This record gives sequence, structure tokens and C-alpha cells, in this order.
Amino acid sequence: MSDTEHFRAIEEEEAACPGLPVEDGSYPIYPSRGNPVSMLQLTLDPVLTDFGSSRSALEVNKDWWMPDTHRAPEVLLGVPWDAQVDVWSIGIMALELLEGRNLFHSIDKAHKQYVLPLAVSQYISYMGLPPLWMIHHSNNPVIKTFFDAEGNWIAEPPIPEASLDDFVTSIEDCKEKALFLDFINKILQWDPAKRGQSAHLFCHEWLAKSEPDSTANLAFL
Repeated sequence: MSDTEHFRAIEEEEAACPGLPVEDGSYPIYPSRGNPVSMLQLTLDPVLTDFGSSRSALEVNKDWWMPDTHRAPEVLLGVPWDAQVDVWSIGIMALELLEGRNLFHSIDKAHKQYVLPLAVSQYISYMGLPPLWMIHHSNNPVIKTFFDAEGNWIAEPPIPEASLDDFVTSIEDCKEKALFLDFINKILQWDPAKRGQSAHLFCHEWLAKSEPDSTANLAFL
């Protein structure tokens, strides 16, 4: 990056008000500085960040993870999760890039905190009730209090009226919208085993419609 003004501003801010690192037992994590949006506007080049939160694709994890607005349902419900959470993120980001707004709004703005039952109710509004096995195998005992023995929602707040068809308003062509919703519905699944695999989704008609032969010679492991 040829323009170093933003880096100088970050250095000066850190010198004037040093950030306090959070120790996680292995290395210190420092708070972000500066405005990443303004830095991206300098070049419009994509930037990969947040490698400190990366996980091995070969491991099964059980911890609370992912940004509040992008959290995969297996993480939300407290069941073991793996690389399929990244497929979920692709779907959520596709919706955000297309519509310019978040699909889920699970933050209590008055108290600035994440509200778990609100989040779960919003997920249900788009995907229906979660499978019973995910409720029963949750490592969070609070999750089980949201449902009765048959898996019906009994908590507050009530399940909102919502649908992906209503959420997506920027695609006017009916056929293209149907293709996009089919793509998204293959991703937005409670059960990660039923969620689309990245290799198959890459060949989805919605992605390939402009160049139908572009993936013909690709082979996936």
C-alpha cells in the first residue's frame, strides 16, 4: 500500500492510548485500530483478516464461535461443528452483499448484548424448527428450555413472520430469484450434514448461469 497515512494514524493512536491485549494462554490479542472500511476504499482489493480465529478443517469443535450476525446454527445450538460452518457463512454473506443488510438482528440495542432466544427464534422463522437431535445434543442447557419434548418452540420472543422470498428484493427476474433462493436454501440448513457441500455449490446453476461451461472441466476431490 503506497499511502501510509492510515498506518501512521494507527501508530499515533496506539502511542497516545496503548491498547490492552487479551491473553488467551498462548499469545496476546490486541484490539483493532483504525477504520477498515476507509482502508479498503483505498484500493478496493479484497483483504483476508482474522486468522487468529481460524480452525483446522480436520478438527471437530465445540466452542462458541463466529460473529453474531453470521453464526452457524450448530454453533448457535451448542453442538459439535466443523468446516461446514464456512459454507453457512458463504450463504449469509451472499445475502448481505446482495441486499445490503443482515438477515439476522439478534442484538438488544438498548443493552448492546446478544440475545440467544431472539437469535434462535429468527433462525426458526427462516428455516423452521431445528432437528430434535440438535436440541438433545446441545452442550448448552439453556437451549433445551426453549423447546418442549416434541421440539416445539415455547420460549419468548415468539417466532417472527419472515421468509427468504420476502427478504430478497433486489432480484427482479423471477427465474433468477428462484435460482438464487434454491442456492441459498441449500446452504441455510440447520443440520450441517444436509447443508450443501462447497464443491457441489460451486457448480450450482445460479453461479454458473452466465458461463454454463465454466466448471465443466473442474474436478473435485
